[in-house]
Amino acid sequence: MNPDPNPQTSDPDSIPPGRIDIHSHILPSIDDGCATVEESLQSVRTLIEHGFVGTICTPHCWPNNFPHITPAHIKAWRDALAQEIEKAGLPYQLWTGGELRIYPDAVQWMQANGVPTLADSPYVLCDFWEPRWQDWIDETLDWLLDNGYTPILAHPERSPTHDNFEAHLDRIMDKGVLLQGNLRCFTGEEGHYPDQAIRQYMTEGRYTLLALDMHRPAVLQGRLDGIAIASEEFGEERINAMLDSEVRRLLFS
Repeated sequence: MNPDPNPQTSDPDSIPPGRIDIHSHILPSIDDGCATVEESLQSVRTLIEHGFVGTICTPHCWPNNFPHITPAHIKAWRDALAQEIEKAGLPYQLWTGGELRIYPDAVQWMQANGVPTLADSPYVLCDFWEPRWQDWIDETLDWLLDNGYTPILAHPERSPTHDNFEAHLDRIMDKGVLLQGNLRCFTGEEGHYPDQAIRQYMTEGRYTLLALDMHRPAVLQGRLDGIAIASEEFGEERINAMLDSEVRRLLFS
C-alpha cells in the first residue's frame, strides 16, 4: 500500500493558514452526508474557494441508525478520501472525528469501540435529540469528563429539548462542556427557533466554535452564507476566530 499522501497530523506548523471545519459529513456513502466521492470532491473545491484548508470528518456515531460507523472504520474511510483528494490535486487536509449521539448506551458503545475524538485530541463532538433532558445525558458527559475528554455539544440551538434547556446548558458548561453553533442557523433555513437561539447564544458568549455541519454539496451554499451573515452581525474577526484560531488552539496546540 502506498503511504498516505495526506497524513493526519496534529502538528500546527504543518497546517496552512485558513479555516478548519470541525463538523462535517464529508465522507462519502457513510451516513446522510455526501453520497459519492465526486460529491465529496465537489464539496472540497467549494470549501477551498471559501478559505477552508481542512475538515474534521464527523459521521454520525449512532448504532441505532449507523451500526457500521466506528472510530476504526472512520479512520479507514478518512484515509481513502484523503487519497482521492490527493489524486485530484486539491490542497486540503482531513482529520478523523465523529458526531457521537448521546443515548442510553453511549458509554458502553465507547468502551467497546473507542471514543471518536476530533483529530486525535481530547475533544469529542456530541449531540442528542430528546424532548426532555434525560439523566443519561449527564451520565455520558460526566463519563467523558471523568476520563479526560472534553465534550463539545453540537448545535444546541437546534435542540428539541425545551424543559429548562438553558439552565441545563449553564450547568454542563460549568462542568467544562463546550458548545458549537451551526452556521446555517444564521440564514433562517433551519426555522424560527434556531434562528433566534443562535443569535441569543452568540450574544451571551456561549459558543466556543462554529461549524458548517455540511452534508451534501447541494445544500452547502446556505451553510457558507451563514459565515457572511454572522460576520456582519457579530464581527468578521470573531467569526474567523471561531473557525480558525480557536480550532487550532483547542485541537492542535
